[in-house]
Amino acid sequence: MLLPGPLIAGDVGAREAAPLVAARAPFTATLSNLSPLAFGMDVGETSRVLAQPLIYLNGTPGNETFLALRNLGGSGLVPHHHRLFLKFRGGRLTGWKEDYGTNWMWR
Repeated sequence: MLLPGPLIAGDVGAREAAPLVAARAPFTATLSNLSPLAFGMDVGETSRVLAQPLIYLNGTPGNETFLALRNLGGSGLVPHHHRLFLKFRGGRLTGWKEDYGTNWMWR
């Protein structure tokens, strides 16, 4: 069976207009970093974005290490408190590390 030429040409043009591969999100869109932190924040700004007070651990003025205890809920039986260590140099946030730790019950 033969199809008319314009119908075949129109069909080919429609297929060419459609993208062959769907556009993918950039890699950074798939990261699981839920912390609203950014390098260069001061202590007050960091405390505000985390919505909790920071606990001083050690260091000289301007070069301190702080701790934020993040209550992330839990099962109701055992609450989960994750520790977030924040390093400041020159009064600005230069790094952070989240420590999930281990619960004393499971040792």
